[in-house]
Amino acid sequence: MKIRIGLSANDLTTLNHSMLRLKSFGPLRVETENGTAVFKSGLPADIELSVKALAGRLIIGGYAPAEANQLSAVIVKPAKSESPFSITSLMRDQAGGRKPPVYSGELKLAATGNRLTACLLVEPDSYLRGVLGSEMPASYHLEAVKAQAVTARTYGLRPRIDHSAQDFDVCDSYLCCQNFVGNVEQINARYTAAIEATHNQVLTYHDKPILALFSSCAGGHTENYENCFSDLKTRQFPSEPIPYLQGVAEGSVPYDLADQTGLKQFWHLVKPNTCDAWSPHFKWKVTISADALESHMHHVVAQMLEDKEQSSFIKPPASRKFGQIEHFKIVRRGVSGTAVALAIHTSSGVWVVEKELVIRSVFKNPEAKLGRLKSARVFFEHQSDSLGLLSSLTVFGMGWGHGVGLQQTGAQGLAQAGQLYSQILSHYFAGTSLQQI
Repeated sequence: MKIRIGLSANDLTTLNHSMLRLKSFGPLRVETENGTAVFKSGLPADIELSVKALAGRLIIGGYAPAEANQLSAVIVKPAKSESPFSITSLMRDQAGGRKPPVYSGELKLAATGNRLTACLLVEPDSYLRGVLGSEMPASYHLEAVKAQAVTARTYGLRPRIDHSAQDFDVCDSYLCCQNFVGNVEQINARYTAAIEATHNQVLTYHDKPILALFSSCAGGHTENYENCFSDLKTRQFPSEPIPYLQGVAEGSVPYDLADQTGLKQFWHLVKPNTCDAWSPHFKWKVTISADALESHMHHVVAQMLEDKEQSSFIKPPASRKFGQIEHFKIVRRGVSGTAVALAIHTSSGVWVVEKELVIRSVFKNPEAKLGRLKSARVFFEHQSDSLGLLSSLTVFGMGWGHGVGLQQTGAQGLAQAGQLYSQILSHYFAGTSLQQI
């Protein structure tokens, strides 16, 4: 079985390309989809091939015979096994800076109208070579890295966003799926050991690969899937529950975190007894002045209302005006304390914002140096001036990311406590099985 990876453009927001340039490090074969060679003698090493699309047909520059330009798709593969190639028109953030990615495997190029798609076909373990370095520190315990390897391999086969209409399993963008920056460069020995030790292992539920979500730090308790994610087809929120993606405590959690009082008490514990309390992201706080909130939040909300991915989770008041901010209130929480719905009380009415990532994004504020809040497991303290008006807001938070599924700092804590990767995975994905693909 091979994983089909859709390669994104440089901004990582689209899978369509206007042009691609390939540089080979060894001889290449270019074939039609039925295996017929486009270049009878193949292509030598160290050539650069440019490919464009026009009216649903590929325009292959440099070495292409006239008949090649009548094709809508070709497969580019190394003439010698595992000989790498680079797509020099792409740039990716990698160790050593931003540079073109280098791949091994087969590359399918297809024309749709005047745009191209690029699909890299690789073995699951080869896919992990380009993923692990972006998703978990090599300094983590080997059992934690193994757990991440199985999780990432499974996600490659069943991502949350369905790319099947494009004939992809997964894409290479962390904005959509998980980060994949090429699979040829030398990787840390611990990643290699984790890949080899878990060779072809994936997590399954009812014999099918699961949706293996993960995040950085859950702050003592993970969250239910339905409290963070909407249905991709209907946009229903909360979505339907997923049995193996239910929130679990990360140790001793003596409070009801779905209640704000319990979340506050947990935040203020001096020495919480959880497997992720060692993380600097376990708890945090940020203070934003009322002036900074007034200067930016209404613009941020207006921009989000223009975004079809976010607009349905923002409910304006009858006035549809964003007045002067009075106070913030979480009106619904998940089992870990994650905000499911936030009310922003303004002089023009109450705005209701739903879903954790949308709630986090509302607080984007350049003056406070915030791209978004680290998580939505938050509570607020309001500071007022002598007139009783809001002067500043302090946001107290726990964790970093959505907190659903495996949390990496917790996996590290469990591994350091002696748990094996199979036990770690069972903790985060209850009811699932480890299977070979």
